Amino acid sequence: MGAGGSKPRSSKDSGGLDADTKDALEAFIKANSEKAPLEAFETYLYQYLVNTPSTETPKTAKPAYRLSCLLSSDRKVQTEHVYLLAGLSNPAASLNLFVSCVCKSALQLFWQSQIKHGSAEKGETHDKAAGLWITKWVLTLPKDAIIQKYTTNNQTLKQQRMKHNSLGLTMVGFDEEDSKETLDILSKWLADAEKPGVATDIWCAWWQGNPVFQELLCLALNRALYPHNPLLEAKVTLPRMPQRIFHCPQLCPMLDESNLLSPSIGWAISREIPYEACINWKRVYSSRHDGRSWSTFIKSIEQRGSLLIFIREKQATSMPRIFGTFIDQELERRPSWHGTSLNLLFTVLPSDSSVPGLVIYKTTGFNDHYQYFNYSTKTLPNGLGIGGQMGHFGLWIDCNFTSGHSNSAATFGSQPLSTLTEFTIDAVEVWLVRPTQRLDADDELGMQKSVVESNPEAAAMLEMANRTMYSKDLPSSRSDMDHN
Repeated sequence: MGAGGSKPRSSKDSGGLDADTKDALEAFIKANSEKAPLEAFETYLYQYLVNTPSTETPKTAKPAYRLSCLLSSDRKVQTEHVYLLAGLSNPAASLNLFVSCVCKSALQLFWQSQIKHGSAEKGETHDKAAGLWITKWVLTLPKDAIIQKYTTNNQTLKQQRMKHNSLGLTMVGFDEEDSKETLDILSKWLADAEKPGVATDIWCAWWQGNPVFQELLCLALNRALYPHNPLLEAKVTLPRMPQRIFHCPQLCPMLDESNLLSPSIGWAISREIPYEACINWKRVYSSRHDGRSWSTFIKSIEQRGSLLIFIREKQATSMPRIFGTFIDQELERRPSWHGTSLNLLFTVLPSDSSVPGLVIYKTTGFNDHYQYFNYSTKTLPNGLGIGGQMGHFGLWIDCNFTSGHSNSAATFGSQPLSTLTEFTIDAVEVWLVRPTQRLDADDELGMQKSVVESNPEAAAMLEMANRTMYSKDLPSSRSDMDHN
């Protein structure tokens, strides 16, 4: 798509825009007026700012005025001008292509990197799948708004949603329990989004009900207008945008080598976890690079800090699912539940699903079964469990490290994450997203455990018998006693 031959217009009379924005706009237009083709989203923006119809007044033809309309606090004005930016009044344009361009540009700024969507070994297919996944996920996020516009008699669907909400379940994106009617509507919407043009009423409902796309567009605008300042200070913003989207975490180089975590999935999950857990992600375990070893796995996760764990199931008949958990509090080997209510379960519905997307399950308050981590015992489950009950976890990785299970769990109001209740593990990755802060003295002396703490099986038996554990604070070795 070329940039066109229009000459750049001056932006001195730019209404309410600040000086920095005016200067950036002038520099952007000057630098790109003779450059074609520009990168996809930058081309959209340049054409919107510069190539104006002859019927417009001198004021409305000014690039700075048009940009101010994009950033307007007037919801109606903003909606109209984003529609113009997308070129949806043009019979040759499609919403699908515009969303795809915005997502790619935004993610590059968010991760401070040129996104590759995988190594050369993965090839072009992985790159296309990653782009397709986030485009379809973003397109279908305002599900209720789409259903409202596509269904004349949607009372049944409204009742389903009200029932779902009354249960206190907090979910993001596509709900696997949705009816076939809902799926048919969303599938039709995805097909229509690939066609030229979108009706203005459907566009308004989609845009206004889609805060995720609004955040991505805000990032894309910043990347286009301030290409040399990735650590920007919120210079350009859409009304009501949360400041956290400008945080711009540092992209770990290993993300491009990841089999399971793509930049788009990382962005989607980052919106649901605490801000402090989005500063810098470091991969601490990969079954592909570190070998399939339970002992290596537990060393990478035990008492490390907040973690994101990704699992890919082994699937022979269709594209395998990727699912996992965010663990807020560090994992400790103990025979009982621990953790915090900030834990999450999630599953990624792949790009070949009828409606691809991300399903996130948050805690319901039904119980405090947030995480269980134990090994080397005879009478207790050995492995890592999130939510649910003993032997019936929301997510379970067995210590054999070849299998696991996922059941419905009241802790998260979750459905099974895998296509099979009992799944075979194909690959595992662990990302440390917030290291534990420890005192230097603790690092030097090590974590000294008591007699009971060093034998969790005995502790569990005492707890079940309601016996007082007098040895709980006693050191676990004679050398420790001598030291004391």
